[in-house]
Amino acid sequence: MTIEDKLSILTQTPHILKELVDEIPIDQLKVKRQAGRWCIHEHVCHLFEALHMMLERFKTFKRVKNPSFKPYLPGTNDVAASNTLIDMNMDKCLIGFKRERMKLLELLKSYDKDDWKNEGSHPEYVRYNPAIFLRHIMMQDHLHMYRIEELWLTTNEFIGK
Repeated sequence: MTIEDKLSILTQTPHILKELVDEIPIDQLKVKRQAGRWCIHEHVCHLFEALHMMLERFKTFKRVKNPSFKPYLPGTNDVAASNTLIDMNMDKCLIGFKRERMKLLELLKSYDKDDWKNEGSHPEYVRYNPAIFLRHIMMQDHLHMYRIEELWLTTNEFIGK
């Protein structure tokens, strides 16, 4: 899969997410179906919150040779620590997600061949560069959207299995 293919997929994510959330009854958005796990609302708001970190990492990759990164731990080293996801305005997060995703994509379109190969370091990963991080974001988006659909449609008997 090429970089262009991945960017195309990331372009579609805000639309897929919005369509998915629009199908879910409002009374199910904040239901905690599993103890200690996020509800639908929190997954949506997290996708928006995480974009700030993603954009900053890609800016760093663009301007710093062999950058070093710290782990992103939602609820400990981001806005969610003081402003819980459950209390955020989900509709504003959906709008913000689309807006910030477009900013991210514009930045990534400015990357050249060498930018994509800039090897960074990250304590969680054996290798870390913009191309790997791009794939990671693509899969992370879809993981959260899958969790949203799972929380909405899975019967109690099968949730979390």
